[in-house]
Amino acid sequence: MNGLIFEAVKRTLKAKGVTYRDLAERMGVSEPTVKRIFHEKNCKLDRLVEICTAAGVELENVLGSMNRGPGPANHIAPEIERRLAGRPALLFIFVMLSEKFTPEGIMRSQGLSEASMFLYLRDLEELGLIALGRGLSARLLVETPIQWNFEGPLRPLFEMTNKNFIGWAISHIEKEATFVSFSRRMRPQTAQMVRREAEELAERVKLLAHHDQHTTPEDGLTGYKFTFAFGATPFPAIMPIGPHPRDAGARTPGQSAAKGRRPLPA
Repeated sequence: MNGLIFEAVKRTLKAKGVTYRDLAERMGVSEPTVKRIFHEKNCKLDRLVEICTAAGVELENVLGSMNRGPGPANHIAPEIERRLAGRPALLFIFVMLSEKFTPEGIMRSQGLSEASMFLYLRDLEELGLIALGRGLSARLLVETPIQWNFEGPLRPLFEMTNKNFIGWAISHIEKEATFVSFSRRMRPQTAQMVRREAEELAERVKLLAHHDQHTTPEDGLTGYKFTFAFGATPFPAIMPIGPHPRDAGARTPGQSAAKGRRPLPA
């Protein structure tokens, strides 16, 4: 069997949280046997079908996912971004559609009526972003993934959604979210290594999600958000420390530096 097939199956196992031990128990074989199959990347077709069945996925879908890897990011025309910036709800509907939500799924998650959903879809069609079909069916006219211009007119909305998400994550740490925040001093070379590893993790998450979206029915998918920020800490911007209240000689905004030295407050 082609090694690429086994890599696709391994991605499926990771995406579904199925371990080699789980697979061995479901197949009625030993864990070393399963490990050997994946190490050698060679087995009969019926054994591969058995592995996929135990993993809860169709072999056809696994093979199809091999040829549907995420392509290069696509951009939205600046004029369309400008028009979406003035209609946040319309932007959010389009973002969810680009993340493979169905209109029915968006309606359920947002508590929208069928009439509202249809009107949003019609507005997106007028912008040339989707093509409406029968009922509430819609086909994207923009290839995904989409690379938005974070320095353009949509920036305030992206800042808002990320701030909202971080606030939500902090208040749901022990239940539904993971939030990690700390500051450490390190060499720039170490920081570069951390940044590369974070970018590699992000790409892996995107690949796993892409694989899931092509191998799992929509009712088996849940929307997740990945937000990561790493850089030299801008302490004055995020932890401003103003002059001491009793420092009468401190410069205030818009005021020139005081001439001469002043005695320290008692």
